[in-house]
Amino acid sequence: MKAVFQGRHGAFSEIAAQRFFGEEVQTIPVDTFLDLHKMVQSGEADYGVIPMENSTAGSVMENYDLLLKYKSAIISEVKLQIDHCLIALKGETVESLTKVISHWQALEQCSRFFEENPQIKKEPFFDTAGAVERIARKQSKGVGGIASAFAAEYYGLEILKNPLANFPGLNFTRFFAIQKEDTPVDVALHTKTSIAFFLKKNMPGALHACLSCFARQNVDLIRIESRPKIGSPWEYVFYADLAGNPQQQPVEQALRDLELMAEVILFGSYSQYLFPARLPTTAEANAAAKSWVSKF
Repeated sequence: MKAVFQGRHGAFSEIAAQRFFGEEVQTIPVDTFLDLHKMVQSGEADYGVIPMENSTAGSVMENYDLLLKYKSAIISEVKLQIDHCLIALKGETVESLTKVISHWQALEQCSRFFEENPQIKKEPFFDTAGAVERIARKQSKGVGGIASAFAAEYYGLEILKNPLANFPGLNFTRFFAIQKEDTPVDVALHTKTSIAFFLKKNMPGALHACLSCFARQNVDLIRIESRPKIGSPWEYVFYADLAGNPQQQPVEQALRDLELMAEVILFGSYSQYLFPARLPTTAEANAAAKSWVSKF
């Protein structure tokens, strides 16, 4: 079983892949989300694991656009608690750092640290674990990275501060597991559905009418977000998550009513998981990291 993720070994997306598929899954790192989606579509990977939304920094809109482009099927969701660590070469201290590199969302999620340490510059990098890999490879003195405890152990670096995020214990990222083809819906387990829709004709009250389809059937519309419709200036695609699945009569009817007014794309119905229930201590995180790294 192969699961592709964006980033480098030790990335939070790789941790999410193990939550989905178990520790024996073969994980494949790639540089971009576009590469990830292409590998899923070509069959080079059985599954892809993509971050969709962070509780602090918001949505990863690139993945919404790529879901719409490739029509990959969502098969599961996990909300993973993100335990950001400040990582550097052994012997470094917070006071010795002049710069910290990481993915821009990780930098944003740890903004309070930079407010408290204005002498340290922050620099965006393409990936959290990739930032730590670069520090280890180049032996970059005075440079820190923000990533997981797993990444610190994997690359043999030191954790200077953990937790680092603005809201420790309250920082979660929502990941999707995707595959090329959809799977049959399990009425009991698939408790959430993701769709995209765009209006057939834009007129006053059209969006209100679309949303009313769910209200009339008492279907819980959990989330909705708009994105520009590529190739159609000032028109928009709406991404929505709703409770239930199309095998349930109220959801089926709501989607049928919506299709009268909009083009609807069904990404999939899936189960939801939440890991872990509490923030691990640094000792627990490092112990888990050593066990995880020993497999490679």
